[in-house]
Amino acid sequence: MKRISIIPVILLLCLTVKGQNADTLTLDFCYSQVEKNYPLARQINLIGKSSEIRIRNAGKNYLPQMSLNGSASLQSDVTKISVNLPTNFPAIHFPELNKDMYKVSLDVTQPVYDGHVTSYQEKLENYNKLVDQKNTEVELYKLKDQVNQLYLNILLVQENQRILAANREQLESKLKEIHSGISNGAVLASNADALEAEILKIDGELDGTRIDREAAISMLSELISTNISSSAILTLPDIKLTTTSPDDRRLELQSLSIQQERSTLMKNMVTTKWNPKLFAFGQAGYGRPGFNMLSNDFSPFWIVGAKVTWNFFNWNQNRNEKKIFDIQKDILNVQKEVFDKNIKIASEKNLSDVNKMAEMILKDEQIIDLRSRITRTASVQLDNGTITSSEYVSRMNEETQAKLTLEIHKIQLLKAKLNYLYNLGNL
Repeated sequence: MKRISIIPVILLLCLTVKGQNADTLTLDFCYSQVEKNYPLARQINLIGKSSEIRIRNAGKNYLPQMSLNGSASLQSDVTKISVNLPTNFPAIHFPELNKDMYKVSLDVTQPVYDGHVTSYQEKLENYNKLVDQKNTEVELYKLKDQVNQLYLNILLVQENQRILAANREQLESKLKEIHSGISNGAVLASNADALEAEILKIDGELDGTRIDREAAISMLSELISTNISSSAILTLPDIKLTTTSPDDRRLELQSLSIQQERSTLMKNMVTTKWNPKLFAFGQAGYGRPGFNMLSNDFSPFWIVGAKVTWNFFNWNQNRNEKKIFDIQKDILNVQKEVFDKNIKIASEKNLSDVNKMAEMILKDEQIIDLRSRITRTASVQLDNGTITSSEYVSRMNEETQAKLTLEIHKIQLLKAKLNYLYNLGNL
């Protein structure tokens, strides 16, 4: 007689029966871990820090700008003064200037009014930060779809294991009855062989599902950067559908709205090119010659003053730039409409899948009820010797397949609900 190993059953019971040491894993926990631990999550904070530095740098435009300058030069000629005087006048000698010149100066420029350029730069940087952070959040949100796929795959394998383990237990119970019948001479020994072969087949399937489950758990662990025990039990999420509009939650739409606001700001920022700019300046230095160009001596010099610049006409360039930003806003609005329409189409498909899976589950439950009755009848027939164990196994496999189909449809229902909430931005 072949020996049937009970090790797979023990291992499976550790996976499927919630004991004191079994870990429980929820979908919400996976969401929170991937949002917290995925490397991309750190980028949001880095974007904020980078933006703060750029804003501080922009604010320094209000501070005086200082530069230290120096020069040395040699020229071919210098200014000479020649005066023709009457002969009875005494001669006047003008100094001849040196052809080598030296100068060291400190130049200071203080913006007094920059036409609001700096304030607009700071506001623009804030919008750039919001757009970059929102786009990063979009990429993080997409990870939830990957979590869903892995989580549902593990759930499906987990349910398959549960069904296979239950079938194995049922076959072993029936095998004991067959062995008793063989001992009494009421049942042929070949019936036991068929059941033992089926048990071995289930053991092989359990080994395959165990490997698949471990691989999926390993991938999920890597994705959420959290160690998940191989004995962890995944709970079925309780999903309630909502009717929230995608306009309220989808991060992509929020990003496009921020970009539209940024385009409006940049359009208004064009006006600063028309505004006059006022600067105060000063210079202090030492050199030869100083401001007395007729002196060959080294001397200090200084000058202070104010300067106004006003580019009041640039051939309608500013007006054309404003038109460009208006067009950009229209393009962004088109993108929002396209995105919104695609989301609504996808959501309708998801709701259709939800309704379809719900109806199929009802049919599956009716089929399982019928298959269970057929299997129970076959069990009695096998006990009475009116059918062979192979026929009994066939009836049992049909029931098992019906149960597996039900679990597949349940997972597909969960997937359709999750996809619907994902498209609305409600995960």
